[in-house]
Amino acid sequence: MKKHVMAALVCMLLCAGAWAQHTAVVQSTNGKVEVRHNGEWEAASAGMELPLGATISTGFGASATVEVAGAVVDVRALTRMRIDELAEREGVLSAELFLPVGRVRAEVRGVQGLESEFRLRSTQATAAVRGTSFEFDGRNLRVLTGRVQLTNQLQQSVTVSGGEGSQVGDSGELAGGSETRERISAVQVAVTSFEDAATTFLQRRDELGTGAIRVEWTITDQETPQ
Repeated sequence: MKKHVMAALVCMLLCAGAWAQHTAVVQSTNGKVEVRHNGEWEAASAGMELPLGATISTGFGASATVEVAGAVVDVRALTRMRIDELAEREGVLSAELFLPVGRVRAEVRGVQGLESEFRLRSTQATAAVRGTSFEFDGRNLRVLTGRVQLTNQLQQSVTVSGGEGSQVGDSGELAGGSETRERISAVQVAVTSFEDAATTFLQRRDELGTGAIRVEWTITDQETPQ
């Protein structure tokens, strides 16, 4: 009997070491910020811990900053974010947040001595990062530094680097990285002759002569860059 008890205790200790639970912590709030846990809403405040399954919600014009597994997440106005996973397993600190609505900005710094896996999931896509800074609203991704892997519901993935963006279209398809940037910024230039445009422009006289020029820019994709 004693051997069985000792074996059970050793197993519990090993499991605790391999699966250490963590909590997210609210660093600051501005405006109406609430937290729901166990079915009840309460006002959020600095220093409040957010356990697994907790949801933080920001009202109109409100915001909050939350520290999650070595990442600092700025929760923007009219956003709801749920803590779906937050645990340490065999030296890997894993976190997954669910964003049903709204926008966040995250800076993933990591924890010394641990490997970090940070995922931000929405109904449209999942952004998975290691050591980077980015903004995400569930469909549109903008990477500030580092790299982010964005995966849609069709299990298609793109890697987006700093200074680039990606988005999930209405059909669920991904457009990412430099492809999106080039497509959005593509323009067509049309130049009219001096004679055709001369009657619609103010004339300018100097030692080089008189003339007028008109350049027309037409955006080929009507989507607005995020």
